[in-house]
Amino acid sequence: MLDNVDTKYPLIGDVISSPLNETAYLVYGWVLDHGQADYRQMATDLGVGTGELRACVETLTHWRLLRELPNGSTIVADRPDAALAETMLPLEAAITGFQLAVDRMRNEFDTLLTTYPVASDQGMTEPLDGDLDVALRALLETRPRDLLIANPGKSPISVELRQALWGGSPPLPGTAKVHVLYQHSSRFDATTRSHAESARAAGAQIRTVGELKDRMVVFDRKTALLPGEEGALGVLVREPTVVDFLARMFDRSWRAGLDFVGESGWRYDAQKLVGTVRQDIIRLLMDGARDETIAQRLDMSVRTCRRHIATIMEGLGAESRFQAGYLLRENGYTG
Repeated sequence: MLDNVDTKYPLIGDVISSPLNETAYLVYGWVLDHGQADYRQMATDLGVGTGELRACVETLTHWRLLRELPNGSTIVADRPDAALAETMLPLEAAITGFQLAVDRMRNEFDTLLTTYPVASDQGMTEPLDGDLDVALRALLETRPRDLLIANPGKSPISVELRQALWGGSPPLPGTAKVHVLYQHSSRFDATTRSHAESARAAGAQIRTVGELKDRMVVFDRKTALLPGEEGALGVLVREPTVVDFLARMFDRSWRAGLDFVGESGWRYDAQKLVGTVRQDIIRLLMDGARDETIAQRLDMSVRTCRRHIATIMEGLGAESRFQAGYLLRENGYTG
């Protein structure tokens, strides 16, 4: 991948292949103190051979920390922040280009994943042509023993499903295992907290995660109901490979989730959650996501998202998003 970057942005290759060593730092400090480069005097003062000095000056020039005056008379030192901005500009452009390519690829595969179960000739999918609650009722009448429910955003779970799972007379066997995933933002919604508390009282287990993309219900890991968005019809999936993929995707999120008890103690839980939310924001920042994208994926307002980002940058002592990413990687954060 770096080969492609080097071809389009040769400066990036120069910097990557010529890191600064201790002597380079000494040379930069000497030029900064004396106003200009003088190889003979630097060699005497620093105890370094002329050949090594010239190599250091060349490296510092690649880094834009030293530059030759237009008339070629001498070499002077530049400000590190100005050098950083000039050096990183093509790298930021490359990162943005790669992120756009990744997003396009993800969108393509998301479209294929949606199309495949509907268009597959294996006869294992069924587009819903009626009310969602009717489909849910029919599936619940089979008395499933294992339900996985993913419910992104703050929209409540279907009334039919809530009544079946933790209503007055649920049709499910008492031994049925029910796992429900919400997003962290749901903890701040009174209606969702109330539903969660009722669900836990009926034996369901509930967790929240930062990012939850798709709404779905998986019955006994054999059938998946994928409701449509904004009034669109959903689809019933029975194809084993697709249902298995959805269940495994749910399991990964579940393992990373935090227990959600509902109304009791939610303020304390919300305070503990701030660090987790900021970790999610950091991960998306390092992926190159924009503020609006982060807010949408974590189901929060753009204003709240930017407030978190400002706090993260302040904690790092960073003046820009790029500098924040650099500092995070320097500290070993990998997302």
